[in-house]
Amino acid sequence: MGTVTSVPFRLIGDLRMDRVMPAWAEHYPRYDTVVGYSDLGHAFLMSSRTGEYGILDPYSPGVKDYGSYTEVTEFVSEVLFDPNVITYVLQPQHVAEIRKRLGPLAADEVYIATPYPFLGGSEAPDAYQKGGVWVFFDLVAQAQDFE
Repeated sequence: MGTVTSVPFRLIGDLRMDRVMPAWAEHYPRYDTVVGYSDLGHAFLMSSRTGEYGILDPYSPGVKDYGSYTEVTEFVSEVLFDPNVITYVLQPQHVAEIRKRLGPLAADEVYIATPYPFLGGSEAPDAYQKGGVWVFFDLVAQAQDFE
């Protein structure tokens, strides 16, 4: 199971992207491994070939590359604890408001904006529900016509 941290994300070990996020893997061939995800559904990706890390935003599909790191712990300390990433990606205050309403996430769950923001959802705290992280990525890929 994922490691729960003081900020709203989980590290999950190294999972093959083509197995857990097949609809996304073909669109971002540079990355082949999923190492974690945020409580709001951003995936943390890695290239096992180059050591490059990136963050996938499934709502406005794209991966922001953050460069190469030897260890995931370096990616966490350099990227996930960066104040801009905390503010704009991890959004701990926003997550705290959602958590107050829905309760904490179970393993392999994320908070999902309903409807998805790219389909007109507001992302207000009361517009979220909990759901399985891998189903979430599949459904968002289908809604983005990525299937």
